[in-house]
Amino acid sequence: MIARTALLIGAAGGILSEVARGLAREGHSLVLFDKDEEAVSGLADELAQQAKVEVVVGDITDIPAAERQLTGIVARHAPSVLVNGVGGDTRVIGYADLERGHFEQTYLENVISTWVAVKVCAPRMVRDGYGRIVNFASAGGRTYSHFNNAAYVGAKAAVIGMTKQMAYELAGTGVVVNVVAHGPIATARVAGAFERRDEESKRAVLGRLPMGRYGTVAEAAGSVLHLCSEGAGYSTGAVIDINGGLYM
Repeated sequence: MIARTALLIGAAGGILSEVARGLAREGHSLVLFDKDEEAVSGLADELAQQAKVEVVVGDITDIPAAERQLTGIVARHAPSVLVNGVGGDTRVIGYADLERGHFEQTYLENVISTWVAVKVCAPRMVRDGYGRIVNFASAGGRTYSHFNNAAYVGAKAAVIGMTKQMAYELAGTGVVVNVVAHGPIATARVAGAFERRDEESKRAVLGRLPMGRYGTVAEAAGSVLHLCSEGAGYSTGAVIDINGGLYM
């Protein structure tokens, strides 16, 4: 295995922080990009004994500023692994109660932020002849969701379509682009939303899950780590379902 540099966008999030731990164990250098300075610095301190780590504090949804920061990261580190993990939502809102702002915000967080990171990072990967890009969608983006809303589901569906197009355009360059579609994963945020439900609602949610439980963060991270690896070189444009058999 060749030690590489990985750029994680939204690195302090529940799944991405576990991915960072896995990449650090494998000996890769890490660039951790997140707007939560305290959380991402804490993760960097945790990993510093295992890997070379740089923290970049920034908001990926501030597109002009983020593009400048990403350009600097590429110039300094030429990352060959990019994971875009921003854009979760646990709000159950009916279509009639959504407002235009819900769509604008979720498309910014999920679609536009993912696009700008790939736009900046992929050309250097092409030049180097190697790249692994993993975008985050959702099981809802594949069909529909019991757990979110139409704005979020639409944005995640767009991430899937965008990933497939990017994979097609980059095929043959050595850069592969894939997307993970998580079902309910027990990150702190999602588990917290579950605990706020009443008991009847909890039973109803778990009753929709074939395995009868949420996935763990480690289970979610495992497929991401595979797609970041050298062994994923013939996987591109793939949608990897991580949902415990939840086919809605």
